[in-house]
Amino acid sequence: MNIHWRLAELWQLQQSRGLSEDEVSEMNCCMKLNANYAYKLAEQYNLGLVASMTNDWDWLHEVSAEIDKLESIYNSKKPYFFER
Repeated sequence: MNIHWRLAELWQLQQSRGLSEDEVSEMNCCMKLNANYAYKLAEQYNLGLVASMTNDWDWLHEVSAEIDKLESIYNSKKPYFFER
């Protein structure tokens, strides 16, 4: 299950009842994965801005490809673990 869907499901459960220890642990894991994803994507957007400001079009194409890859992971149904 996509981590964002599971995170939303856990948050919704938390609104109506307390989460079990396992659910809290899972929610923390989802939060970490989401933060890593957001960090990686923001980093690529910032690099893309620098590449465009320096007119480095080859680098911009590389960064754009990385952004496309990251965004396709978000849209996939598979969990993906990021290393920092």
